[in-house]
Amino acid sequence: MIDIITCPGEPILKRAILSFVLLLLMPLAALAADACKAVALHDVPALEDPASVLKTGELDTAVTQYRVNKKTGEASFCSHGGYCYPTHLREDGEPVEVLKLVNCQIGKQDDFDDPEDVYYDLDVIRSKLSPVELKRDDVDNRLLELGLCSACASSAARLYVSKPHSSCARLVRETLEGNSDALKILSGRPPFCG
Repeated sequence: MIDIITCPGEPILKRAILSFVLLLLMPLAALAADACKAVALHDVPALEDPASVLKTGELDTAVTQYRVNKKTGEASFCSHGGYCYPTHLREDGEPVEVLKLVNCQIGKQDDFDDPEDVYYDLDVIRSKLSPVELKRDDVDNRLLELGLCSACASSAARLYVSKPHSSCARLVRETLEGNSDALKILSGRPPFCG
């Protein structure tokens, strides 16, 4: 039997809210790694909602955070717009790896000071991404650096790569070339970039 490693007495809702707030407050570099994926080596329930289970072999996409609880040492991967899943569960009292990064590696410790968790950046292993994925991730990262919201940057980067002649792609191109008016329009979330 595999049991989830939990923090005794810590309400799940509190962790879910804290994770969401931290995703909003963390530096953009931490959010930029949304090309990262992890594969479930065993069925693994989300920390915030144990009913949400990644099945064995299923991919967790847009992984943006690796965090380690300061008290328990529990490690987890968190996804942009999704849940946090533990990297290990207990089987017969021993920790068993249940979630493994596919195309990224754990980077340096983040400077964000949190009373409960230590956060680490995720670094994309560029050789494990296709040229299309690399281009989309690079554009997404650049748009995040320019101040676009995560969802805005992701949608605009996707359209820039997949539909290069679209109105959105032209606006992104102008933004990347330094046009401040284009950046203002793009930041306003135009419907053709959604």
